[in-house]
Amino acid sequence: MTPTPAQNPSLWMKLTRYSFLKRKRSTRNLERLCREFASERRTLVIHSEDVDYRPYFPNAFAVTKRPDKPADLHVDLYYTDLRSIASESYEVILCTGLMEHVPDPQRLVDELHRILKPGGELIVSASAAFSIHEGPNDFFHFTPFSFRLLFARWSRIRMLRGSSQPFETVGILLQRILLQCRVFPPARPLVELMCLAVPLLDKCVLSQYSSVGTSAAEFEIDSMLPSNIQAVVVK
Repeated sequence: MTPTPAQNPSLWMKLTRYSFLKRKRSTRNLERLCREFASERRTLVIHSEDVDYRPYFPNAFAVTKRPDKPADLHVDLYYTDLRSIASESYEVILCTGLMEHVPDPQRLVDELHRILKPGGELIVSASAAFSIHEGPNDFFHFTPFSFRLLFARWSRIRMLRGSSQPFETVGILLQRILLQCRVFPPARPLVELMCLAVPLLDKCVLSQYSSVGTSAAEFEIDSMLPSNIQAVVVK
């Protein structure tokens, strides 16, 4: 018999947050990004703590705002002071999970542009259709079009894509509900099964568009509901 709050309040409260799925589904897409663009070149890693980047970027110099995280450099909450990092000193920068948490993402993008060597690459990922997280410091969620504005002064965008297909995104968001909400315990396993099952429907999606009610080719898009936007941008 499932315990009630009156019978065992502490156990009940734990069960409202308990999940069988221990691994974040969104992390798989970050691992794919790191694996595809892995490099042994000296890499500046900015705030990329949701993924184990070390196997893919073994010569990394890590920067974080979190004092409890091991890193080569600890900075302020919004990464406003990167002056100690010399201009044109890195060929590769990896920056994931940060752009949405700074109040002026263009300033950060311009600073990363300063740090990169000419021809260097920025590997970046930021929230799109994703849950509010790390509040109150969650300011922006991005689209491919906002990325093009942010990187307008760069020489070219080598890769720009949504990190997930639409039903996969729904599965990711269902898991975020379990991670960020207290849910009636008997319902939690059902939601977890939905996390696994719903992404299978992506096999049925034939094409996607960036606008409602159109089938015009110029509106086709790789993912109309991605959890993150990912890009590789060349200075």
